[in-house]
Order: sequence, then C-alpha cells, then structure tokens
Amino acid sequence: MREGSERHGFGAAAKEAHFIAAPLLTAAALSLAGVVAGADDEFRWPGITLLLLVATSMTLIASIQVSYYALQFKFTEEERKARQKVRDWAEPTEDELKTILRESQIAYEDNLRYAGVVFNCGTLMLGLGIAAALVPPPCGGHDQAAWRIASAILVLVCTIFDAVWVWILLRK
Repeated sequence: MREGSERHGFGAAAKEAHFIAAPLLTAAALSLAGVVAGADDEFRWPGITLLLLVATSMTLIASIQVSYYALQFKFTEEERKARQKVRDWAEPTEDELKTILRESQIAYEDNLRYAGVVFNCGTLMLGLGIAAALVPPPCGGHDQAAWRIASAILVLVCTIFDAVWVWILLRK
C-alpha cells in the first residue's frame, strides 16, 4: 500500500461520508426542522417541510448505522487469526481463510454501497427540505419573498443535478 493511500479510495470516501458528513448534515436538518416547527407561519408548507427534514435526519442516521454494520466485515488475516484464538475457533485451512477474507471483503463493500445509497437519498431529501423551507408563505408582505423563491429554485436545481448524478452512479 502506498504511503497515504489509506486517505483515498472506497473505504476512505465512505468513512468521510458516513462518519463526518452524515452527522453534520443530520444536525443541519434537525436544526432547520426545529426552526420550521417553531415558526410554521413563516413557511408555505410547514407540515411537509418538517416531515422531509425529519425523514432526512433518519435516513442519514440509517446510512451511519449501515456503514457501522459494514465495518464488522473489514479485517486483516492477522486480525481474523487473533479473533479465532480468543474465541477458540478451529484453525481454518489457508484456502478456507482466503475464502473467509474474500467473502468478508465482498460483504464489507456491498454494505458500504448500501450505506452510500441511503446517504445519497438523505442528501436528496435534504435538498428538497431546504427548498421547501425557502418558499415564502402565501400571506405575502415579505421583503425577502423574491430572494427566498430564487434561493429555493437554486437549491431545487442543484438537487435535481445531484439526483441525476446519483442515478448515473447507480447505473454503473
């Protein structure tokens, strides 16, 4: 392994997404949900906006959980041998050990992919929730109505581009 390569690649990207970005985005979604819940007269669709933001949080938390689940399948040959000594398991043959390691790596990567799909769904829902929160209420009289509408459209367009990007990635 190249020096510094542990900071790049599939596992490193998943770690960044699920253990750094997802918690921060969850906090942002819940913070905005609190604002919507506390001032529903300032939003056009407070109910659906609140639901979207809370669902976003739960989806992002699920991506963290699936990623944690995947980690149980990530181990080296030495770690496997140490675990089998502690648990008093029978010594596998070299072929059995290679099979165990290969199947565990596949399970690790599959679960990280599932976590990635869940994370991407969460970010798309967050975009929709933010766009919904930005649309001004129908009562009018808001000095920032045009800015809120423009911002909502910008977020919605970016969310659509993100959805297309995710769809392209999933089809690969």
